[in-house]
Amino acid sequence: MRRTIFTSLMIIAFVGVCSVGCYNDVISPGSDPNGPPQFVSFSGDLIPLFNAHCNSSGCHDAGPAHAPSLVPEKAYNAIVSGGYINTAVPNSSTLYIVVQTGSMPPTGALPANNAQLILDWVRNGAPNN
Repeated sequence: MRRTIFTSLMIIAFVGVCSVGCYNDVISPGSDPNGPPQFVSFSGDLIPLFNAHCNSSGCHDAGPAHAPSLVPEKAYNAIVSGGYINTAVPNSSTLYIVVQTGSMPPTGALPANNAQLILDWVRNGAPNN
């Protein structure tokens, strides 16, 4: 009888410790720069980001502004062919570094999740999607 009670208590304690210990191990998709990259759409996620923060008049617009041009019809080719991304070592991509460090945009650093979007897009192979 004692052995059964002891075994039952040990099982309950083991299950309790395991369930509590695993709770903090859950990582939300896209919140860990070293975790699996989340899906990022260039046209659905990055173009709106560029429109809101980067391609305003005098910055990365279609005119003789700062390279690369980040207007929707030119952004992908300008970024990819201009050497602003590195799919082999995504963390060293210029586009990611300037946003992650806060050196761009000049109006103030973007939230970390925006830099993570850029990093995840590059980590996914920088598709034109």
